[in-house]
Amino acid sequence: MKKTNETINVQSQYFDSHATLDINFRIKHLKKLKQSIKNHENELFAALKADLGKSEFEAFSTEIGMVQLELTKHIQNLKKWARPRKVPTPIFAFPSTSRIFRQPYGKVLIISPFNFPFMLALTPLIGAVSAGNVVVLKPSEFTPHTAAAIEKIIKETFNKKHVIVVQGGVEISQDLLAQRWDKIFFTGSSRVGKIVLKAAAQNLTPVILELGGKNPVVVDKDTNLKIAARRIIWGKLLNAGQSCVAPDYLFVHSEVSEKLLLLMKQMIEQFFTEHPNTNSDFPKIVNEIAIGRLTKLLDDTNIYYGGNFDKGDKHFSPTILTGVNMESPIMKEEIFGPILPVLTFENIDEVITFINAGEKPLSVYYFSENKKKQKEFLQKTYSGDAAINEVVLHFTNFSLPFGGVGYSGMGSYHGKRSFEVFSHERSVIKTTTKFDLPLRYPPYKKWVLKLLRVLFR
Repeated sequence: MKKTNETINVQSQYFDSHATLDINFRIKHLKKLKQSIKNHENELFAALKADLGKSEFEAFSTEIGMVQLELTKHIQNLKKWARPRKVPTPIFAFPSTSRIFRQPYGKVLIISPFNFPFMLALTPLIGAVSAGNVVVLKPSEFTPHTAAAIEKIIKETFNKKHVIVVQGGVEISQDLLAQRWDKIFFTGSSRVGKIVLKAAAQNLTPVILELGGKNPVVVDKDTNLKIAARRIIWGKLLNAGQSCVAPDYLFVHSEVSEKLLLLMKQMIEQFFTEHPNTNSDFPKIVNEIAIGRLTKLLDDTNIYYGGNFDKGDKHFSPTILTGVNMESPIMKEEIFGPILPVLTFENIDEVITFINAGEKPLSVYYFSENKKKQKEFLQKTYSGDAAINEVVLHFTNFSLPFGGVGYSGMGSYHGKRSFEVFSHERSVIKTTTKFDLPLRYPPYKKWVLKLLRVLFR
């Protein structure tokens, strides 16, 4: 507790020195961070392999490369984003001018998860630094190799008064949450999100929660089934299903269900051979506790494909379940692993009703060639994000804000939105003193009231 207080006090003093207000100062450190990441790329590959069994391709495409893209976007656009924006001023406020300024919040706490331990730690950090804040970053204790690599990169890039990494488990997180912050950014489960929100409420601290949920993928009968199968299996098995945007369960039209099941099985074997547990391209589950949780989800289900696991080696095979109904236990919680329950439907309205009856998911996915049905599905379902004839890929477009709604989160980030979410819009009106219209001052005149009635319409 004492060390945490000291860190916060030192960072407060640094922020009060106004060093981070300079845009060139921010860009300089973003460039330095980008170079440091490049210098430690092989170390990051090794860390992500050790923690989650990620191949170099997946480590770069879903973690390192994503961070580099975000950095490039901020470095290229920060001066434009930070520029004060002039807005119209109503005639009754003449001769004033109005502008919106972007100001940093101050002290920011970022708590990141294990599933994408590098990308989900660094991406919000970039936004916080870009906006001019000082930052305490708490990486996940479940991916210690990546956490150590992150700390090394941050120490090389930033003065600890500016950005510091704090390592530790639940006790450290609790200690950090007990402090007073100007903004908290948390990525993780809805269960822990409630704890974060409750702690933040004690000091009225604004919070960004990036959570998860049960993301449905719906395949209608007029779909290109081969493409749908390939994209669904890719999205589901990315990072072995340990992704907040992964398809959680699948609804397929009964007329094409058998064909889709066969195609998905073929895609698994095409991607990872018949023995994915020995395939270096297929990631591992984070730890034995997670393996145990996943195995319990197989109870009372019909395993169409897969179902094998190895706790010691942290492997869990790609698994497809059939014979699942809407009341099955596996339909009650986020899976967060390579298990895909498959349900069938005949009437799309029943599917939409089921989706809307639950908590709002982070993402919904719909496969159909019919534009009218695509539009109807988007209009009638509610989620943080959505995709048509695609899964997961929306997360990679930093021109799109990313975030949940309700139980799947609050607030959004990526690209310009990352800068905005870590900065406050300060409204400023400026008026000359060279002359002063007396109309607004008492004693009030009736003709002025008549004029206001016209102006306020």
